[in-house]
Amino acid sequence: MTYIQRIIMGFAAGIGKMGMESQLITNKVSWIVGKELGEEMKTKGVIHPEMSLPEIWKVLNTELEIDPSATFEEKGGEIVITIEDCHICPKKVGKYPLPATACPVGGILRGVCSVLGKGLEREPELIPGKICKITIPK
Repeated sequence: MTYIQRIIMGFAAGIGKMGMESQLITNKVSWIVGKELGEEMKTKGVIHPEMSLPEIWKVLNTELEIDPSATFEEKGGEIVITIEDCHICPKKVGKYPLPATACPVGGILRGVCSVLGKGLEREPELIPGKICKITIPK
């Protein structure tokens, strides 16, 4: 596990302790984290506005080592990310006993995309489980 994975997991776990609204709060906070991360990645030339959404996801997933086996699909007007072996989940990896979810992945992706002018304007929806699905309307 990397330092950044621990940081992301820890911040999500802290928000997760806030109760049943923790996923909504995590979405909003992780969007800001994603914007900051996106600005730095853009400055370093790791991402650029000409990239497609799947390319952006691939770079983000590689840089943060979220889940090497995650899938990214564009279905109609939505993006669907399927994660089975998440390395930043506060519940699965961190073993925090949270009353609700606190997944930062969708919010971080939205924030990174916003820096590149890729309008993922709506909040991500999470279907948690052994295999998690994150849906983000385009």
